[in-house]
Amino acid sequence: MNDLLGTWTLLSCVSQRGEAERRTFGDPPGGQLQYTADGRMSAFLMDPAWAKGGDPKADSFTDFFSYAGTWQREGDRVTHDILFASQPTRVGTRFVRLIVPVDADTIELVTEPEVSKSGQTYVTRLTWRRVRPGA
Repeated sequence: MNDLLGTWTLLSCVSQRGEAERRTFGDPPGGQLQYTADGRMSAFLMDPAWAKGGDPKADSFTDFFSYAGTWQREGDRVTHDILFASQPTRVGTRFVRLIVPVDADTIELVTEPEVSKSGQTYVTRLTWRRVRPGA
């Protein structure tokens, strides 16, 4: 569990639907993820171009999305129980992510496969790098 503690910055966010891939929240994206020792977490994902544009409306799947709550790790999975979210329908839900270590300071969190209304399977891969103190 201790290997997730701290602050992480978002390096990439790639959504795959069937064979098609698309980058979300910008290229490069903006984002921060925090895990605390007392089991709290928060995540902020933002397209930097949206922020620069000054448009107050955000598409929660491509421009801005944030949430916070509690977390727990079981093996190679981390579960986020959502208590607060910029998208109200996400409050009270649970995100389960597969943890894929890339190197000592980089992880990939992969969403569980879901099937869309059109029948396509989709997953999202979020690559995070640990923020070191003083960086």
